[in-house]
Amino acid sequence: MSRAESPPKRDAEAATAVTGTGPSPSRAPSPEPVAVRGPSPLWTLGLFRDELVTTFRRWRTIALLGVLAAVPVLIGIAVRVETSGGSTAGGGGGEGPAFIAQITNNGLFLVFTGLAATLPFFLPMAIGVIAGDAIAGEANAGTLRYLLVAPAGRTRLLLTKYATTMTFCLVATLVVAVSAFAVGALLFPLGELTTISGTRIGFAEGLGRALLIALVVAASLTGVAALGLFVSTLTNSGIAAMATTVGLLITVQILDQIPQLHALQPYFFSHYWLSFADLMRDPVYWDDLVRDLGLQGLYVAVFGSAAWARFTTKDITT
Repeated sequence: MSRAESPPKRDAEAATAVTGTGPSPSRAPSPEPVAVRGPSPLWTLGLFRDELVTTFRRWRTIALLGVLAAVPVLIGIAVRVETSGGSTAGGGGGEGPAFIAQITNNGLFLVFTGLAATLPFFLPMAIGVIAGDAIAGEANAGTLRYLLVAPAGRTRLLLTKYATTMTFCLVATLVVAVSAFAVGALLFPLGELTTISGTRIGFAEGLGRALLIALVVAASLTGVAALGLFVSTLTNSGIAAMATTVGLLITVQILDQIPQLHALQPYFFSHYWLSFADLMRDPVYWDDLVRDLGLQGLYVAVFGSAAWARFTTKDITT
């Protein structure tokens, strides 16, 4: 065979190797498929930690917590000034904001009063701001697509966002309770408490009930958190999501006060919020508390599923 015939022969062999019509000794074996592993639990904890740090370092979050902490301070000072001349504060009745009548006898009642005063609007508004900004804020800032590039997955990212919002629920509630307890201890006496039922309990038991009430209040906000997260998946504007969530909150609060809607009111997420006062009965009246927690669980299931369905099928362009 001459040298002139060699190149065509090599070209034919190369063509045979590419098309697979014949054996090729130079053909390299195909690599084995590599299994793609999902993110480890430690990576998930790291994502949750980063979300917490990012959320609580924002000036908006610090301002919201500052406002919540200031409410019990203002209530305590107002009661102290009002009762400085020997008059009594507020009116009796023993439920909700009427705990204010007991503050002068025991500063621990300022915890119950502070939670009752912030629960109808201030606490859920703060939760609505954080939840509404969870997904929409990332999309508006152009960081949502980069978060999904990491091995998080949409479901894992959504669960992390909701866990961060729930952590804020707990922290915000404890901020109100701790601020109220500090102000109550400074301005008023502490000691045994008189329950709504008229029985006396020790200070340690009263402090335990105050902590339990704070946990119940935090759990009562889970429905608002799920609703806000769902709204956050519907838009790429954080401001629009926050405004919509707060608007829905105000609307539901108004509807809950209209007598003609009494048949629907037990299904509003805010209807049983003040049932935490039943923890100050002896024995504790559990019926409305169970209804409240069950209703919040229903809202979490419905709007959490809706948020997942929307987010996992959403076209992420920003």
